[in-house]
Amino acid sequence: MKLYRFYEPRGLKLVKGLGQYVWDSNGRRYIDAHNGNGVGFLGHGNQYVVSSIKEQLDRIYIASSSYDLDVAEEALDLLSKIVPPRYDNVSFLNSGAEAVELAIKMARIYTKRKKIVYFTGSFHGRTLGALSVTGNKRYWAGLEGLDLGTLSVEFTKPEELRSLEGSEVAAVILEIIQGEGGVNPASKELIEEVNVFSDKWGSLIIVDEIQTGFGRTGIHWSFMDAGLEPHIFTAGKAMAGGFPISAVFFSSEIASKTPSAMHGSTFGGNPLALAALRGGLRAYLADRVWERSRESGSKLMDKLRETLGSSRLVKEIRGKGLMIGVDLKVNPINVVKCLQEKGVLATRAGTTVVRFLPPYMITKEDIEEIAGAMASCVGGV
Repeated sequence: MKLYRFYEPRGLKLVKGLGQYVWDSNGRRYIDAHNGNGVGFLGHGNQYVVSSIKEQLDRIYIASSSYDLDVAEEALDLLSKIVPPRYDNVSFLNSGAEAVELAIKMARIYTKRKKIVYFTGSFHGRTLGALSVTGNKRYWAGLEGLDLGTLSVEFTKPEELRSLEGSEVAAVILEIIQGEGGVNPASKELIEEVNVFSDKWGSLIIVDEIQTGFGRTGIHWSFMDAGLEPHIFTAGKAMAGGFPISAVFFSSEIASKTPSAMHGSTFGGNPLALAALRGGLRAYLADRVWERSRESGSKLMDKLRETLGSSRLVKEIRGKGLMIGVDLKVNPINVVKCLQEKGVLATRAGTTVVRFLPPYMITKEDIEEIAGAMASCVGGV
């Protein structure tokens, strides 16, 4: 049997992970700023997560969400400490794409409209519904002509949204900082236009927090300091310490208009996923992860700017918290390979960006190592 990969092989066999580090089969250590595409924000082997899963394994680990569970009640209680009170309903699923699918369906049912507005450069997943609001057309290969009633607006041209007729628009979906698209922050003008559009046409706002949320940008959820109050937001990736889980948060008003038969998931919110979430939330609150992300992210950004400031190949260094992109004037793939050779795992975003998504516990020494490796690799391109 041969494994078919949708991601390019990195040529490494990983055998161990601890905190911000992983080791390969030859015993070499790497700083993991690739981080499973950002899911390992709480670090490898996080003991809060591990102990919570072990605890649940000894109790019950197979149960439909039709049944009440202690672990669900405990996870919900912990979530209420970081989720604004207007979002008093949550549905648990397995992946970010599933969460986006549910959010889109909710918006269409609630508003009785069909169209969804999304932005160029966005990434919301690879299932058909999520793909229909994903702006990077390379993910559409072989599926050209897909039309699920979505409308694309240029991310850097807020005026396009202003001029859009919205009487049939159910929702506008956006990332406050586009991840896969190249670590692109939404402008204040775009945020303002999204608010105005929603107020004018009665369309819902959906914010995708799957990569930006859970402290990655130095705050619980990126919309909280962006001047935006979404009607629905999605989360996932880091929340359960790398264990597959996602969530859709929404109000009781939206819940009241959502038929129970319109969605479901066999594994969504299963006991082990909820145990991992419980552990992840315990770690997040105990270590005040959002604050550490904000502080370490600022130091890493400063160090990269100091180290790469004179490089003729660097266009811009941008991001927030520990979601950082270095935009280059060349294809970043050789830089990503060079970083790996120097013991730093990173990934590409967009067409020209090297993206760093390290765990929250990175140290001053790690920051020095990442910046030094990047300087050496950019200099060697």
